[in-house]
Amino acid sequence: MPLETLAAPVRDDPAADAATPAHARIREAIIRDGLRTPRTVRRFGEFEGEADAEVRSFTLGWAPSLLLNLLLLTAPFALVIGLPPVLVCRERAEQFGFFAGETLSGCAARGVRARIGRLDDRIKMLVRGSGS
Repeated sequence: MPLETLAAPVRDDPAADAATPAHARIREAIIRDGLRTPRTVRRFGEFEGEADAEVRSFTLGWAPSLLLNLLLLTAPFALVIGLPPVLVCRERAEQFGFFAGETLSGCAARGVRARIGRLDDRIKMLVRGSGS
């Protein structure tokens, strides 16, 4: 029996309305199990019916997935904002040195604050429509 007949209730049958929750549970189970079944990977030259196809399955929970997505989204942003001031301060320290009381971390923090300020100003100009 095809899965479609199990997943969808028959509308012509009056008993189908009474069995709708059961059909809904069956449909949810089919969808859930369909999402969790491992995919088969065919190598070049293999046919559909070959039984020795590799099975690769990898599942990642929602919490590690969320953490990975946040890391992948914030890491480039942090590098673009933070790396140039650090490199400029390191080059300045090698060429000229710092004044008394000035450190690499202080110089880098000042540069990062300036870059964040410029980014904030540019975003404000774009929102107001007065910048390009």
